[in-house]
Amino acid sequence: MKGIIKDIYGKGFFHLFSANSLIHLIEFGSQLFIAWILISDDIGRIKSFQSFAAIAVVISGFGFNTSVLKLCSEKKTSFLEKQALFSSAIKVTLAGSVLVFILVFICSKFNLISNDTIVNRLFVYYALSVPLVALNNLMIAYYQSLKAFKKVSILLVFARIIHVAVIIGLTYLYGLNGFVVGIIIGFLLSSILLFSKAEFKEGWKITEASHYKKNWELAKFAFLGNGVNMITLYLDVFLLNHFVSDPEEFGYYGFALTLIAGLRIVTTTVQQFVTPFFSEFSSNYEQSMKAFKRANRIFLLVITGTAILAILIVPFVVQFVFAGKYDNSIYYFQALTVAWLIRSSVSLKGPFLLAYGYMNVNFYNVLIVFFISIIPAWYLIDTYAIIGAIYSQLFISILLVIVVQLSFSRVMRKIRLENKK
Repeated sequence: MKGIIKDIYGKGFFHLFSANSLIHLIEFGSQLFIAWILISDDIGRIKSFQSFAAIAVVISGFGFNTSVLKLCSEKKTSFLEKQALFSSAIKVTLAGSVLVFILVFICSKFNLISNDTIVNRLFVYYALSVPLVALNNLMIAYYQSLKAFKKVSILLVFARIIHVAVIIGLTYLYGLNGFVVGIIIGFLLSSILLFSKAEFKEGWKITEASHYKKNWELAKFAFLGNGVNMITLYLDVFLLNHFVSDPEEFGYYGFALTLIAGLRIVTTTVQQFVTPFFSEFSSNYEQSMKAFKRANRIFLLVITGTAILAILIVPFVVQFVFAGKYDNSIYYFQALTVAWLIRSSVSLKGPFLLAYGYMNVNFYNVLIVFFISIIPAWYLIDTYAIIGAIYSQLFISILLVIVVQLSFSRVMRKIRLENKK
């Protein structure tokens, strides 16, 4: 264990994890402060903004952040070629963002986003942050592919501190409207900072059709898979926007989802870290399997311990900090934590399949889960409202684990046979 910790420290994992943890702590603290300022109804609206924006970001990026993370982490690719691949991804992301914003404007104009008029009215402005978030994600993937964990960690922490300060200040002055403006300004400043420190100008000049094609061969499945996965992940929020007429109760559920976002940092950080190394070792089956098994064992212990501590400690913290204001969120949070633990147990299998070029498998997995779960989730939320959303999340998490495990076992048998030849 000492050797493992020393190894991952040398590779920069703890810099990335510490940065992500600090970033989330800053964001989480700002969300708590915002929860004090705003009424619970607005907390639910913010969660709606974030959920719809997550889908818009995936569509804007067309999965090119995943292809950049994979292709630019390969040793055989020259640095100039990596710059060109990254530059082509930027151009596609900018074009995709324009199309997404037009679509958002139409949906907002005809009140198709939600039965809440405030959500429909403000989301068209919140969507201005979508291209900025997509570019941020792309830039972070580029830094990670180059294994510049320490560099990106410092930049992210600095950018997020400024971001949160802007959000808190504007929310305090102008309420929900100020929050929306703060999000846009904050991500704009983050994008400027990240791009100012990146090396890609030489690659921009030599971008060719081959770079788009090479990216798209991987990105198409990442794009489809991430899109369907995001829809499945936020399916409860999307349906609640149309089936629930009690904004206060939706706000309690939204606050619970905000707390769950704190747990997702563990999953996201580990996935970000292992993907480049899985890709690097993919030419050596035995070495890659050893790396996967070791990482997966540690990961399962970490998420189990995190879930137990969260279920036991967070309710007391919420009661103490908010003096009963969000007590109705506690049960939702505990149930969602169980769903998070179940869903996260297979989180490292996706990056491992990506390393071997099986992005299509990840896509088919989430597509199967989506088509099986859409009708049960619809029925549960329509019938039981918020409680139905909890049931649907538990059902989807269990279903995801079954589907991913079956497909992973099938692919691993195929990989073993190929390596024996």
